[in-house]
Amino acid sequence: MRLPTIYLSRFAEELRLQLERDAQRWGETWLQRPKEGQEDRTRQIFNNYFDQFEQADTPVPWLKIAGGALICWAREQTDYPPL
Repeated sequence: MRLPTIYLSRFAEELRLQLERDAQRWGETWLQRPKEGQEDRTRQIFNNYFDQFEQADTPVPWLKIAGGALICWAREQTDYPPL
């Protein structure tokens, strides 16, 4: 599966930059939300992105989706919350 992996370093860098922009805007509010219920909260956010795509032809913000998935994954790690 060569094709997706050739974009991995570029994607990781773009995701890092997106997370930095989000951190400037939102701070560490993601740490204030509990793991419980994150699936429903995340689905609602992702559904909003796709509603905007379908209704207003707004591009799907794939990096924000990936960032949201990363946050959910981080909350499920045994060392959450980070020190």
